[in-house]
Amino acid sequence: MKAILIDDELYCTEVLSSLLSKNCPEVEIVAEFNDSRKALEHLRNAPPDVVFLDIEMPRLNGIDLLQQCLPLQFQVIFTTAYNQYALQAIKLSALDYLLKPIDIEELKEAVKKAKDKTAKPDWRQFEVMDNFAKSPENTPKTIALSTSEGLTFVEVADIVHCQSEGSYTKLFFINNETIMLSKPLKDVSEMLVPCGFLRVHHSYLINLKHIKKYIRGEGGEIITRNGHSVPVSKQKKAEFLEKIAKI
Repeated sequence: MKAILIDDELYCTEVLSSLLSKNCPEVEIVAEFNDSRKALEHLRNAPPDVVFLDIEMPRLNGIDLLQQCLPLQFQVIFTTAYNQYALQAIKLSALDYLLKPIDIEELKEAVKKAKDKTAKPDWRQFEVMDNFAKSPENTPKTIALSTSEGLTFVEVADIVHCQSEGSYTKLFFINNETIMLSKPLKDVSEMLVPCGFLRVHHSYLINLKHIKKYIRGEGGEIITRNGHSVPVSKQKKAEFLEKIAKI
């Protein structure tokens, strides 16, 4: 699998190159760039199988670079230093990323996923990411969800609640349709809590805008706008009541 590394910091490409050489023998590094403008020409003329791409770069950032390579002929793995909004943007777009400093096991997993994928990234994923990254104070209208059948784009406002199904999560929509994600509720919560959702139970996440009624009890029970019942745990009751008091 041929790879290109793009990062404006020389140290970062050197470290990633070393990690790949030692731990991912299936990856052949064909080029490394510390200037995204020079990388652009190479990507257009000789696209690799996968690109390890920094997001924040001077003159031409990662998203703008990809926009000039449409339609994409390669997989993309973002490499980024910790940034709350950048990470949230990536998660909402269902794209793959590695957090600096790069963990070896996470690197191996990212390479395996890129190798196994047959479909190239959908440009709408980058639009979701770019829109949120530019305006993190605004709740994103659309997010990308990776399912067993492929990629699905949904309106955040249409998600009513989420229910844990072991290592999977079932999403319930206002039209009573459902989607099963191969992610635990913990991961889904990290993605949706900043969008106006609240973890009200070990097994449930609720969109606060879809609450029709709350029935008091030891923990209590929420009735959603489409008639579903969602329990509130005793431990989450105080936080829940505080949140709905502000709505």
